[in-house]
Order: sequence, then C-alpha cells, then structure tokens
Amino acid sequence: MKHGIMILTTSCALALGGVAHAGGFNIYEMGARATALGGAFTATADDGSAMFFNPAGIAWFEEGWHVSANISFIMPGSKFELAPGVEGFPGDTTAETESALFTPGGLYASYRMDDEWAFGFGVFTPFGLGVEWQDPDTFPGRPLATNSQIQGFYLSPMITWRPHETFAVSAGGHATLTHLTLERYATGGTDPSWNVAEFQLEGSSNISFGPAFAAMYRPNDRLSFGLNFKGGVTNSFEDQDAELSFFEGDTDAYTVSGDLDFPSILMAGVRGQVNDEFALMFDLVWFGWSVFDEVALTFNEPTLNTTLVENYEDVYQFRFGAEYDYDEKWEFLAGFVYDNTPQPIDSISPLLPDADRRDYSLGVTYRASHGDWTFAYMLVDFLERSTIKNGVGQNPEGFDGAYRSIAHIPTIGFSRNF
Repeated sequence: MKHGIMILTTSCALALGGVAHAGGFNIYEMGARATALGGAFTATADDGSAMFFNPAGIAWFEEGWHVSANISFIMPGSKFELAPGVEGFPGDTTAETESALFTPGGLYASYRMDDEWAFGFGVFTPFGLGVEWQDPDTFPGRPLATNSQIQGFYLSPMITWRPHETFAVSAGGHATLTHLTLERYATGGTDPSWNVAEFQLEGSSNISFGPAFAAMYRPNDRLSFGLNFKGGVTNSFEDQDAELSFFEGDTDAYTVSGDLDFPSILMAGVRGQVNDEFALMFDLVWFGWSVFDEVALTFNEPTLNTTLVENYEDVYQFRFGAEYDYDEKWEFLAGFVYDNTPQPIDSISPLLPDADRRDYSLGVTYRASHGDWTFAYMLVDFLERSTIKNGVGQNPEGFDGAYRSIAHIPTIGFSRNF
C-alpha cells in the first residue's frame, strides 16, 4: 500500500503539471481566415472568428446576423532520443508519438442591430492537444507519461458599442470547462524494466469565468488598429478520480484536487491597406504565463499533499499576415508566426514537450453566393529542444534527451450574413 501511495504521489503531481504544459501548448487556430494570415487578425476581424480575435470588429459587419463555423485538423508528431549515459529509464532509446488527429474548432454568431450596437457569442476550443507515445511497454519515459490529453471548452458572450464611425469597444467574458486524461506506468521491483502498474487520472474542472475586453480604431479605409484582452482563469479540479492498477490484479483508488491558473492574453494588431488589392497585418500577442508558478495538490490522504513548482515565463508571439484580393470571388492569404515557448527547460517532459515554433501558413477564400468559404494550411515547425544545458541534464527526474516535433494544420471555415 505504501508503495502504491508513493507511486501515486509522483503520478498526480506530474499529471497536473502536464495540464499546464498543454496550456502553454495553446491553440490559436480559431478561424480559417485568421489561420491563413498567421493569426494576425486583431486589426482585421472581419468574419465570425472576430468573437475570438477581436469582438469589436463586429461593429462593421452588415446589419443582421452573421454566422461562422471553422474546424482545424491538427496532425502532430514528436520524436524523442534519450541522452547518452541516462540511467534508470530502461527501454528503447528512441521513441515516436502515435499518429493523432485533433479537431479544435470555433462556432460563432453575432447580430448587428444598428450603427451603434452589436452582440454575439463564440464557442471555441483554444486548449486541446495531447501526446500518446508508441509502444508504451518499452517507451523509456513510461514512468512519467504514456498518454496525456486535455480539452478546453470556452463559451464567450460579448456586446459591442460603436460611439463613432471610426471607433468601437466590446466587453464580455468567457466560461471555461477543462477535461484532462493522464496515463503512465510504474516500473521497478527486482528488475528496473519491469512494468509494475498502470496509473490513470481522468476528470473535469469546475466551470471558471474570466473577463474579456476589446477595441478597434479605423481612422480611414486603409488603416486599422485592434486591441483584445482575455482574462486568465483558474481551473479548479475537485476530488478527481485517480487509479493505480497493478498488473497482478489489485487496484488502489484515490482522489486528488488542485487549481490550475491559465494566463491572461493581450493581443495588439495593425492592418494597412497598401492598395486596393493588397494588405499587410502585424500582431503582437502577450501571454501572462508567469501566473503559473506552482500547483498545490490536495489528496484524500493528507500525508500526500504537495506543491509542484513550474516557474513558467511571460512570452510574446509575433504574427505577420498578407492578403491579396484577386477579384470579386477570390482572395489569397499568407502568414508567418514567431512563437516563443513559456516552458522552462527543467519542466520539459514526455507529458507535452514544448519548444519555440516557427509557423508558415497559406490560404484562399472563395466568395460564393451563399457565403464565404476559406481553406487554409499551417505548418508548425517546433525547434529541436534538449534538456541538456552546458553538458548537464536539467530534467528533475533525470529523464534527459532531445525532442523534435512538427504539426500539420489544414483548416476549413464558412461564414454567412443574413
């Protein structure tokens, strides 16, 4: 029983810490046009995904209803190579993740009542990736994680006021529900490669709430500025189920609770219309990840209570977009993103290894009689990241090595006014 409790203590700490890794692994592809433009959409916000990127933009929609549906098909892959000389993690020295498909999306609806007032809501999934490693029985990191998943669901109602033809502001908030799953092995016994038990944690947070504000300024037809703020939320997980299933047949059941702080996000953008056909966009996006410095864990067994230190850092993203309006039917889009990770080197693990990213995107919009269709593709190139620094391993568990990841993201979106 004591052996099971010790295994579970480490497992739950790693599980809840892994959720933060997924939070750092933010999904920004909440609209097809925005994805094609590298997410540089704060000062454009001219389709339904404005409810995510800048709700003040709906003040310039046509009067009446505007609806939009978007879905991304994220296909990630990661590889890992164990550093030479690492001991205590028997198994293969290289590993890959299973083929996976994640489908985050956004559903948006807004209504412009008159020249001054508009309102709308968005349902979107800005958190939702995961990692499942192939051949878990021999994966060297199986004592840390074999499968970790997170899904974050947001509902965001907003109201927009345009007191002047050049300026609009928006206010509202978001309700958040987060679901997580973690699986890992316990190894040990007389043979360090022996798989003793499998740990599983699954649960959902309480509903959390955060504020949201936005503004847009369009001094003329060729220039616009946008600002969008999404307040951070605290996801509270109370008495979630955790099981330790020994391969010999016994199962120990526990509960664990903890709070996870997701960061505030501030987006600032500018759009310039170079000529009648060509426009350029730039967004600077700030994530306040320094709020995620530690996680306090409370067990139904009080002697197991512990605090996990994470020490995430505030980071900036630089997003660039270009738009070419070919004719009345066709529009061509492109983008680039310089994306910095908030994850410090000593927090990297098989749960969700993050790294600085360089994103490249292309897309096309077709204006049909029944609405606008956009098809986009983004390549997310994660820079190789090692837990070795100046010849010394930084992973607190001693699981040191190099990670390399990539993701392909085709996206489809449809928008219509009526």
